[in-house]
Amino acid sequence: MPDTTADAAARLAIADLVARYCDAVARADEAAFASCWASDARWTGPGLDRRGAETIVATWARIRVRFAVALQGIQSGTVRVDGTDPHRLRATGSWWIREQLVPVQGPARETVGRYDDEYVYGPGGWQFASRAFTPAVTPGPAAT
Repeated sequence: MPDTTADAAARLAIADLVARYCDAVARADEAAFASCWASDARWTGPGLDRRGAETIVATWARIRVRFAVALQGIQSGTVRVDGTDPHRLRATGSWWIREQLVPVQGPARETVGRYDDEYVYGPGGWQFASRAFTPAVTPGPAAT
């Protein structure tokens, strides 16, 4: 019989990881953003394919500085935890987000899309092993 308490705890901790990621993006907090990634992680999206936490964080910092505001609202998500060995836990998830961006220069825009994630559990808790973004709506002017 599966350990539903451990499964629920892992799901809650992963949801917290996703929320911490969104918060780090909103606050432009490089250290908090970095804490979300496993050392050998991969981050992909349109025109984006980065490997390794240091490369991911450096790329994100170069992108984030271009925006006065970058808000990601979580619309819904699912998580599936694989395994029961606490030293080898992995999980996958999918999260729909609505992102509102206000560039330092230029018009505001909005993107709706999905992150498909893989998570690993390490000494610091759950982290992204892989995060792939797929826009569902072509970026355009933000809703007013």
